[in-house]
Amino acid sequence: MELLLLEFFCWNLVLPTSAHYIEYYKMAALCKDDNLNGEKVTPQMETKIMKYISKYCKYFLDISLQDFAFAQLPPSLVAAAAIASSRHSLGLIPSWTPQLREVTGFSISQVQPVALALISVYYHYRARDSETENVEVPSEMMSKINTSCSTSNENTKRNSKQRVIA
Repeated sequence: MELLLLEFFCWNLVLPTSAHYIEYYKMAALCKDDNLNGEKVTPQMETKIMKYISKYCKYFLDISLQDFAFAQLPPSLVAAAAIASSRHSLGLIPSWTPQLREVTGFSISQVQPVALALISVYYHYRARDSETENVEVPSEMMSKINTSCSTSNENTKRNSKQRVIA
């Protein structure tokens, strides 16, 4: 019976994945009212921001493939969460816009838990990878690295507190 169905459809069956949805959702990923770290997004910035949104979306979708929990969710929701996570990671405010709600059909309350899970997994992998790297660094460079990292970490902590998904 299964073979008859497959032959009827000429073996042309496709299961939509998050990657299918993300291409559609990216059309609404950047809005005219967006702010990037407190500054209004200008037309000159849009191309570069969209390039980064695409890269981040791909990265978050890759993360979703590595954790079984995301396989239990609808691919459209995972794609929407990847958009929200990308916007959040780039510092775009708000992380979820009315245009995204309209295009995806998901509210922030539906997207937020999945987006937070994606970001959490991202930080988990990042922390794990930094612990397993055994790279020898000359001592004079180490002091420069520590100085720049402590300044960078303070800025990152300050910026991450400002970027709350909502």
